Amino acid sequence: MPPYPELLIKAAETDRFRDVLLSCYVSRMDETIPNQFAAVIFSLSTREHYVAFRGTDDNLAGWKEDFLMSFKDAVLAQKQAAAYLSKYAAKLPGRIYVGGHSKGGNLAVFAASHTTDRLRSKIAAICNNDGPGFQTALLKSDGYSKIESRIRTVIPKSSVIGLLLEHGEDYKIVASTENGILSHNPLTWGVIGASFVHEKELSKSSRKINEALRAWLSGLTLPEREQFTEALFDVIRASGAQTLSDLTKERLVIIDAMIKKYLSLDRETRRLLRDTVINFFSIRQKVLHASIGESIGTLLGKQTS
Repeated sequence: MPPYPELLIKAAETDRFRDVLLSCYVSRMDETIPNQFAAVIFSLSTREHYVAFRGTDDNLAGWKEDFLMSFKDAVLAQKQAAAYLSKYAAKLPGRIYVGGHSKGGNLAVFAASHTTDRLRSKIAAICNNDGPGFQTALLKSDGYSKIESRIRTVIPKSSVIGLLLEHGEDYKIVASTENGILSHNPLTWGVIGASFVHEKELSKSSRKINEALRAWLSGLTLPEREQFTEALFDVIRASGAQTLSDLTKERLVIIDAMIKKYLSLDRETRRLLRDTVINFFSIRQKVLHASIGESIGTLLGKQTS
């Protein structure tokens, strides 16, 4: 984890973080399953602890596991998060917070909803920072109902990731210096002192993108989502890339390898992959046109009133 030691050293030099203890660090990666999981415990004092789950990084294994969430009730990282919380947090005295950013926020909610009542009673809050949602089965579960009031979900004004799939809890909106998918980076979120800078409502682009994504996903059955995911990542893996960054290198070679892999797929799989991608952009275009029409209508209404 190259970038982190320097950050931790800087944090340890500050008055705010110098006394925070880190423990129980776990990091797992398996490209064959696929699976990506990491967690650590920050002890603010002997009786106050934050169990943190990491989100998805640049690795394609983590991204594929994220796609699996669109048709599976539970992926391996979620099960690992529940096991981690039960194994390590059960030993902690005092109050516990559970949280994470992006996929990490999703893992925090899943873990807290799948632990024992005894451990759950020690959890003060579950902090979901722009994390995607779940299949509806989890939202209807007894475990989720027991923690829903303690879930603190925060999403940026132009959120995309944090609105994916299904949520049962309320959320608060924070300001960001970026728009669209770039606002997912928490380092762009507005902070004053120890509090976020809040916004009253989501941006129009966020609402429209969410509308398009929901329409697109609802048009796919769970088996079709699975087949699409497998085909998409088969094509991507054929390039030899292991990370998203790898896809930006030697682009002509990568594109050639991906096209060859696509053409080698059976006819039905090629059709599903092609039609699913085309359908997404078609829905996105319709939503965009409707949004433009709505804006023009509002503008004309103001001019004639």
